[in-house]
Amino acid sequence: MNDYAALVSLLVEIESRAYGVELDRLLQIASGIHTTGEMGRGILEQSLVIVAEQGLVVITGCAHPGVVDIIAKAKEITGREVCLVVGGFHLAGMDEAAIQEIVRDFRELGVRRVAPCHCSGDLACRLFR
Repeated sequence: MNDYAALVSLLVEIESRAYGVELDRLLQIASGIHTTGEMGRGILEQSLVIVAEQGLVVITGCAHPGVVDIIAKAKEITGREVCLVVGGFHLAGMDEAAIQEIVRDFRELGVRRVAPCHCSGDLACRLFR
């Protein structure tokens, strides 16, 4: 069996055993894995919160509800410190002063590492560095 056929076979097997669950509220998915529940107004989003040995890993989508609010919610859910925030921070197009304020908020919330992605913007990536 070639690699493509093996991959298709694996995907068919996974699909036959998997199921989707639509969530709108905070939920513990498994031990140490939580959703924030729907956050925001207009565009509602959820983020994933993983409790790791080093601290929380917060995974955002585009962070339309506000990345600082998402981090605060993750800390509220778990009572733990944040090791890493990764994902879109929704800061593209913001001015430097506004982004600097968010960088300060991250520091005040105790965030140790960041990995801004797709909608964070080049300026935000530079300022977080």
